[in-house]
Amino acid sequence: ATCDMEEAVVSTQSTGARDMPDSYTVVRWEEPLVEVTIITPAAHISTLISYCMSCRGVQKENTALSQDRFLLKYEIPLIETVSDFYSSVKMFSSGYATCDMEEGGFRETDLTRVDVLFNGQMVEGLSRIVRSHVVREECRETVAEIAKMMPRELYKIVIQCVVGNKVQARAEVKPLRKDVTKALYGGDKTRAMKLLARQREGKKKLKDSAVVKVPKAVFRKF
Repeated sequence: ATCDMEEAVVSTQSTGARDMPDSYTVVRWEEPLVEVTIITPAAHISTLISYCMSCRGVQKENTALSQDRFLLKYEIPLIETVSDFYSSVKMFSSGYATCDMEEGGFRETDLTRVDVLFNGQMVEGLSRIVRSHVVREECRETVAEIAKMMPRELYKIVIQCVVGNKVQARAEVKPLRKDVTKALYGGDKTRAMKLLARQREGKKKLKDSAVVKVPKAVFRKF
């Protein structure tokens, strides 16, 4: 990032998200690139071109080395290549393509910090930096996945992904239900209503005062 004419390096992971400068101080964001060179049989060239484009690649060269072999060169953001890019190239080419990568400089991009809240409280370890044009989609997937991993408590857990003060996505983990009227005999509806009202009040107080325990598996995944 270039901030007030000074440069700062910020990671896309949660530790870097904490250091992300305020957007109004940023002149521009830049992300590191790699120059990818692929040599592939002609039968797989269309699939590999589509894959590189899906990784936000910019084509720099497409040359026929022979009747059946082509050379492709792309500039691709580093973050798109760190997990399974090489194995995907091998898969899409049935193992026949070769793939080499070199440092490729930087390219201007648009980034946004996303924070995760549990019942209104931010958990810094889950903050991250994502590309602005996919913020809404990323947030929806994040809250849905976290909700599946959270254990149920006696109170409702509200999970939110926010950018600044704006909520981008929301999910809930329903509270455990305890039948407080089970011990009642007969049809004493008045007492049952009082017990249920007391339970709701107790759950609200518990939700307001409790600190949500986030499983370690959530931090490992995100």
